[in-house]
Amino acid sequence: MNRCPECDVMTAHRRCPLCQTELSEAQAAIRWYPDYDRKQQRIRARISRLAIFIGILAVLVCFFINLIVLPQFLWVFYVAVAVFYALVSLSHTILSASHIGGKITAQVISLTIVLLVIDAMSGAVQWSVDYVVPALIIAGILVITIIMVTVRLKWTGYVSFLLMMIGLGFVPAVLYLTGLATVLWPSLVAALYAVATFALMLVFANQAFMTQLGRRFHL
Repeated sequence: MNRCPECDVMTAHRRCPLCQTELSEAQAAIRWYPDYDRKQQRIRARISRLAIFIGILAVLVCFFINLIVLPQFLWVFYVAVAVFYALVSLSHTILSASHIGGKITAQVISLTIVLLVIDAMSGAVQWSVDYVVPALIIAGILVITIIMVTVRLKWTGYVSFLLMMIGLGFVPAVLYLTGLATVLWPSLVAALYAVATFALMLVFANQAFMTQLGRRFHL
């Protein structure tokens, strides 16, 4: 299909049916989708696979060193979660062409896992469960909300990720109810902020937000 820049019409002919202007190949070259650089994607995939291989190898080496040198203290778990977060950041956040909302959600989930493991390995200290995880989830919801407000014409692409983050907002409350967390107010603030965000979306983007909910949950 060729496009006439003067009349803004599409036609299969070499001349515009309205103004009879001859359409050049440059005018016809309209990219409806971004270019897909296969070479670049292959390079990224190779880097990602190499990083995963090196990460797994590093964890295995540290595991055997841990068993030989200090078997009574499994510090290898610290290495494992650090490698896990590094691989998520490199493969999914940096190299991947995934949606920015998915990258933010993946960062929040992976950081939460890292903090929980570090907290569990540290003993009775519950700083991550009580304070850091609720703050991290609130920050994730806030960042996605700000992006949705900023990119008004494309905000519907972030709805699924916002709903995931809102669901994660209740995780600290669950941890408190199960006794894993001991401080109530951070968990309560995270849950209330999740509810408030959902309510604001219903109020200020009522019809569009409900339409997106219906599409995603087949309501």
